Order: sequence, then structure tokens, then C-alpha cells
Amino acid sequence: RPCEPDVIRSPDGKQLTAIMREQWRAYNSMLITSDDEAKTWHHFREGNIAVTGDRHLARFSPDGRLVIVFRDNSLDTPPLPDGQRVDKCWFVAWVGTYGDLIHARAGQYRILLLRSELGCGYPGLEVLPDGTFVATTYIGLEPGEQHSIVSTRFNLDEMDQRVEKL
Repeated sequence: RPCEPDVIRSPDGKQLTAIMREQWRAYNSMLITSDDEAKTWHHFREGNIAVTGDRHLARFSPDGRLVIVFRDNSLDTPPLPDGQRVDKCWFVAWVGTYGDLIHARAGQYRILLLRSELGCGYPGLEVLPDGTFVATTYIGLEPGEQHSIVSTRFNLDEMDQRVEKL
């Protein structure tokens, strides 16, 4: 039962890929591709566990890498580079290539953007002219309070350096 798709155009413009969550939580997030501008679609297949989550939103970085933000609340996902694991609701970014995504590879790394015991969801993602990503979601910050809209910024050059140090 796939739902909530985000459609990504391949860097060469020849293929569309939709990534979506699997509603029953029995499978990793699902992928489906089209090579004819969505007239027909290939069969659904599972993506890598590293992109398994809800409400994906993707953008390409200036250097051509693919960045996908999503709500990852599965205990079965791989740990982040520093060994942390997902608990209640993590808003994460996956960094890899389009090839990594469609060939179900883990990608380069994942970034923990926000963490909440109280829920998070529906993302926004923009790339500023200097290559900075701005990721936005709603998130519960304090028990008993309304959810807040929170944005966080990150730059892949800085993230690459941090991952290299781990």
C-alpha cells in the first residue's frame, strides 16, 4: 500500500522515479520508475532501508547529489554515522546519488535534522543559491504544546567534513 509519493526526475531528464512510504510498514519505502513521461510505470520495488520513511521530499545539490528529507520513525533503519539509532520521530536527510536511489544502495550518509518524542512530519526542502539546504517540518517540542514549524539549514560540504571525521 504505497502512498505519499515524491516524483524525482533523473539528472539526464529521461526517467521519473517516485519514492513513497509503504503504508503497512511491512516493506521498505517503495520505488517506481517511468521512462516515458509517466505514460507507463515499471513494477514497484523496495528501496534501500536507508530511505525508508514517510513523506519524502527530494532536491538535487549544486554538485549533483540527491538529498531526500523524510520522517524516519522505523527502529529497523540503519544507524547514523555516529551510531545513533532512530527512536520516536526523527526528521532526517539522506544524501546519495540518483543511481544510489534507483539501485537500492544506501547512499553516502544520513543526517539527523530534528528529533522528537512527540511527532513530526510533512517536510519542505529548498536549496539556496549558495548550496545551503533549508529543511522545514512540523514537530512537537514540549508535551502539551501545539506542534511548531521548525526549519534547519545544512550544507553538504560541511556535512562531508563531519562524516569524514567519524
